[in-house]
Amino acid sequence: MIRKTRGIVLHTTRYGESSLIVHCYTEQFGRQALMVKGVRKSRKQNRSNLFQALFILDFEIYHKDSRDIQLVKEVNRAFPLNSLPFDITKSTQAIFMAEVLYRVVREEEPNPMLANFLINTIQYLDTMEESAPDFHIIFMFQLSKHLGFYPQKESGEGHFFFNLASGQFINHMGDPEIHLDREASELWSRYMQSDIQSVSEEEFNGSQRKLILDKLLRFYKLHVAGMGEIRSLEVLHDFFHN
Repeated sequence: MIRKTRGIVLHTTRYGESSLIVHCYTEQFGRQALMVKGVRKSRKQNRSNLFQALFILDFEIYHKDSRDIQLVKEVNRAFPLNSLPFDITKSTQAIFMAEVLYRVVREEEPNPMLANFLINTIQYLDTMEESAPDFHIIFMFQLSKHLGFYPQKESGEGHFFFNLASGQFINHMGDPEIHLDREASELWSRYMQSDIQSVSEEEFNGSQRKLILDKLLRFYKLHVAGMGEIRSLEVLHDFFHN
């Protein structure tokens, strides 16, 4: 059956001489692996540049529930991204954000709220006049809401220490593998109170970004089984966090 769906590119793998397997998060089917045949045929016909990180595409696919990889009939851009592919700051963030999504979003079922959040976030990133070096961090905090483990805000007097395992602020410092000290906990709280629309107004420095992103990835690994390593992290640190 031919079905239409909008999808966000998370990861691509070359297949054979001219095809791609594209891992996407789709509006209609959740996480999907899609086979795009002949997309790398020749320079004249090469359309592989469609499948860059976080590009939003409209697909027609030959969909069959029993298949692990769906075959694409036709694919086009849902709408152009005007700055994200060309702005080195935004494109570096997009590669990281796409890899995080590839590692943590696995459900093969529709989630309209998550799909809408992702599309709106990508469009907002693209239309920002100035790049925001904290955008990817705020994105990960906001994404955790949709994954079901958004950290809780301070809930009691003297609760100055954040527990990565429980997702709560508590009143004592425990194992440093899963607890943030008071200074890091205060910084974590500041990031939690920021949002994607106001992130450019914050004045975090590179060392603060590196600290919180490392702790945030640890937080994710504690709550997402088998998440694995984020390969683009080193490039991101070099670019934003020195």
